[in-house]
Amino acid sequence: MLRLNLEKCRERGMTKVMVTCSPQNVASARTIIANDSVYEKDVHVDGKVIQRYWIEV
Repeated sequence: MLRLNLEKCRERGMTKVMVTCSPQNVASARTIIANDSVYEKDVHVDGKVIQRYWIEV
């Protein structure tokens, strides 16, 4: 699903996309990493930690 969405982003002229997930969601993190992402940092939003990744499309 992520790969298909990245294709749509590319079609729309986007060059970089931010993708986030919870640190507890290991499956999502693996999917994001498998799509050539670069980890940026953890951020705190409403008392929760979110991992931020960037993907060049």
